[in-house]
Amino acid sequence: MYKMLVATDGSSHSKKTVEFAAVIGKALSAEVTVLSVIPEVPVLKGHEGISFENTATFEKNIAAGMRGAAEDAGVQAKAAFAEKGLDVKVRIENGAPADVICKIAAAEKFDHVVMGSRGLGSFRGMLLGSVSNKVVHHCEINVSIVK
Repeated sequence: MYKMLVATDGSSHSKKTVEFAAVIGKALSAEVTVLSVIPEVPVLKGHEGISFENTATFEKNIAAGMRGAAEDAGVQAKAAFAEKGLDVKVRIENGAPADVICKIAAAEKFDHVVMGSRGLGSFRGMLLGSVSNKVVHHCEINVSIVK
């Protein structure tokens, strides 16, 4: 069976990606897995006047918000695929998005990755290269980029 990995971050652009992947998935009768990767929360260093406890609470709140957004992205994607008559698996993983996508694609022998050209990435991504650019150059399988 044809295995397709669809990366989503819940951005408006990735909703287009999910719609595109649903059409392809249905046409190929593919086994589809929707993946949302939660980037690591940067470690905050202490600052004069800010306690360790406040910093830890802030980091915990960021992580919880990112997990909630990833879960929402999975729910939305699952619903979009269901409209096309496809049941999909939804996964949420932690780590560097491009690395996680490529690792899962290789380890689980996916045939195809579908992802958007843009997402919720940071300004740093514009300077160092986007997630989609890294996936295209490091994945050993076919990658479709949706604009």
